[in-house]
Amino acid sequence: MQVAPAPAPPRSAGEVNRGDGQQAAAAVSELGQEDAASPPEGRKPGVLAGDLEAQDGLPIVSEGEGPWSDSASLPKAGFWVRGAAFLVDLAIVIALTVAGSFLVWGAVEVGGAFSSTSELALGWLQTTATTVLTVLIVLGYFILFVGWRGQTAGKMLLGLKIIRVTGMEVGYARAFVRWLGQLLGFLIFGMGFLMAAFSRRKQGLHDKLAGTYVVRLPS
Repeated sequence: MQVAPAPAPPRSAGEVNRGDGQQAAAAVSELGQEDAASPPEGRKPGVLAGDLEAQDGLPIVSEGEGPWSDSASLPKAGFWVRGAAFLVDLAIVIALTVAGSFLVWGAVEVGGAFSSTSELALGWLQTTATTVLTVLIVLGYFILFVGWRGQTAGKMLLGLKIIRVTGMEVGYARAFVRWLGQLLGFLIFGMGFLMAAFSRRKQGLHDKLAGTYVVRLPS
């Protein structure tokens, strides 16, 4: 005669809850391991979101991060072509400054002819107005153009563009920082510009300070 096994003693509520919690924790752990093994859609395996691996001197950014997210495939502009673009810009700025200075001096002379202002005061007014106009022309040309589209007239002519290292447009604030870097490069006897000739990524001092590259646009 076969004897039936004795029934297992009933588990307490605490034991039941503890066992269910262990099963749930194991399931969550398995899901976490699967997520870690398969990267999210759109991200390349082995590349973290914050990685900026350089290819041809330009960073690889996530797709859609900026309008120039393919910046890794764009060649960087060297020292000589950038120098040529700068000479074009310099000629334009000088022409604008000379034309504006003639207008200022003419306006002061005409106004002085109809007033009793002394010659000394008129001369001071002409010099001050010309200096202010020159500063405004330089700031407006190099900051507004670069902040607006990342190109001055010289860079447009030679097919160059200034972009951020992330592939984004420069913007006005960063364009101002870049201009300050250019001013500093002049003050140290042009060494800030000469850095672009020896930098692996063709960056001058102003590019390093602003976090920008100058690239050749595809024709």
